[in-house]
Amino acid sequence: MRRPLVPLGKFLPLRWIVFVAAPLAGIFIFAGASKAQQLDKFTIKSDRNKPVAAPEKRASSKAPQADKTDKGTAPKTQEREIFAPLSGCVYNDILVLDTIRIVFVQLFNFPPNSTIPVTVTQTNAGVVGYALTPAGPFTPTLNISVNTDGNGYGQSAPVYTQGQLVGTTVTYGDTPYGPTDSINFNVLPQCNCPAIPIVP
Repeated sequence: MRRPLVPLGKFLPLRWIVFVAAPLAGIFIFAGASKAQQLDKFTIKSDRNKPVAAPEKRASSKAPQADKTDKGTAPKTQEREIFAPLSGCVYNDILVLDTIRIVFVQLFNFPPNSTIPVTVTQTNAGVVGYALTPAGPFTPTLNISVNTDGNGYGQSAPVYTQGQLVGTTVTYGDTPYGPTDSINFNVLPQCNCPAIPIVP
């Protein structure tokens, strides 16, 4: 029994489509799988030449606002700015309960060739937990060490940050030379944000 013959004019374009489409499909599948396995990564930084103030600690993220009729009792501008972005649906600060993100601590212009102690902490203790491994144990603060090079630059090992209580908090690091900058975290029981529209 003879096989059906495909005209050479149709065979070459078909072979070209298979030759191009197969590797592209593999790339998309591999990229999707690796993206699903990767954790979001953030960095908090401290430059000794550009000191910053530590975010103000707040007893509860749901504390009632001060009565505007009392003089001098309005919330401070800095405090309003820290928590304002957490009220909306800001995708880069949302941490769903029990999920994990990685935070690195970067130091600039610190004493060269030194080991710098850093305490990774937060403004609303217990909202997130920190650990050196994704398996935990997670604690409200974590003491780490960052080794600097000859230029005074250093980066920590990954600090695994897990959402543990629903609420808002600000993560930052305390160093002997002052605090790092900070990351806002809004821990939700689930992500109720509207889907990000796909632009054609």
